[in-house]
Amino acid sequence: MRFIRSIADVFGYSPFKAIHQHSEYIVVAADLLVDQYEAFITGDVEKIASLEKEIDTLEHEADKIKAEIRTHVTKSLRLPVDRHDLLSFLTFQDEIINYIEHICHMFTYRETKEIEKNIEKKFRQLLYMINDIICKYEELIDHVNSLIATSFSKKEITDILLHVNSIEHVEHECDKVQIELHKLLLNSKMDVLDIMLLRNILIHLGEIANSTARAADSFRTMVVGR
Repeated sequence: MRFIRSIADVFGYSPFKAIHQHSEYIVVAADLLVDQYEAFITGDVEKIASLEKEIDTLEHEADKIKAEIRTHVTKSLRLPVDRHDLLSFLTFQDEIINYIEHICHMFTYRETKEIEKNIEKKFRQLLYMINDIICKYEELIDHVNSLIATSFSKKEITDILLHVNSIEHVEHECDKVQIELHKLLLNSKMDVLDIMLLRNILIHLGEIANSTARAADSFRTMVVGR
């Protein structure tokens, strides 16, 4: 505990609270992305644009937190984990909200014609699965406080490993849905431009799941490799 307190008490800064706040922005942005999809399906252009602005704001705030962490986590700051591992982990976590922002812009690119119902439902399924993986990820980051309070106890580390395994499982399930959607889109009779747009959105949705799994794996490396 004395070693952990040296971060906040002696240097006046701990990156872990900021990392948790950064992850909370990701959760809110993911929720808004689901709402934006529903607006996209119904053709509610105003709501799509409004949600785009909200997600943009969240991403900007997350970027400020990322910059703050990188500014303060210098070689002179004593940390209970490897500095390089922490900054690498932060990069992976930041990728999640970056991909969410990319997709929120894509929903504004064009008003699609009628989307086939099976494709519409499968996209909704994937979005809810991605929302689930991000919620599981935030639960993983919630362990930061417990880790510090218990000086990285074996029990907390074991719980983290279980959380990472759960996230990786959901990411694998997301991959399966992506494959199904690619097949549906490439065999669809919808407008070609709509298919192109939906495929690009699909690819970026996959990157949200992949980035979440990479961030979870990086978090595990940071904790286990300390």
